[in-house]
Order: sequence, then C-alpha cells, then structure tokens
Amino acid sequence: MDVSNDYTTLIKNIKYYRIKANLTQEQLAEKADLSTSYIKQIESGKEFKNITFVTFSKIAKALDINVNQLFIEVKEEGLN
Repeated sequence: MDVSNDYTTLIKNIKYYRIKANLTQEQLAEKADLSTSYIKQIESGKEFKNITFVTFSKIAKALDINVNQLFIEVKEEGLN
C-alpha cells in the first residue's frame, strides 16, 4: 500500500489551511501547542512517520477546521 499520496495531501492541506487562516508557522505552532520546528518538519514532509492523531487534532483545532478536512485533497489554486 502506497501512502505517499496521503502524506502529500496532508502536507499540502496543513500548509493550505494555515495560509488560508493567515497564520505563520510560528503562529500555528503556538495555537496548536507544538514547536515551530515541528510544524516546519511536518510541512516539509520530514516528520510524518511518527505523527499521531492527537497532533492532527491539535493542528485542525488551531486552524479551526474539522480534522477530516486535512485528509481530503483541496482543489483550490493559488496557495503553494
């Protein structure tokens, strides 16, 4: 089972919703009670092997979205 597309979707969605919420990585980290370096690692794809559902939940809550939205590919253009 190839999960690399799932990771790619999650990474893109975290970044997409962070930018849509007009948050920096530092601000998202603070709101999610995570370190800035951890958010940077997640968005760069370096820290997905050990990420937990609790972390996804913290990020979603900080972004004011449902955690399910992180797993559904966003078709929006313009936010890279």
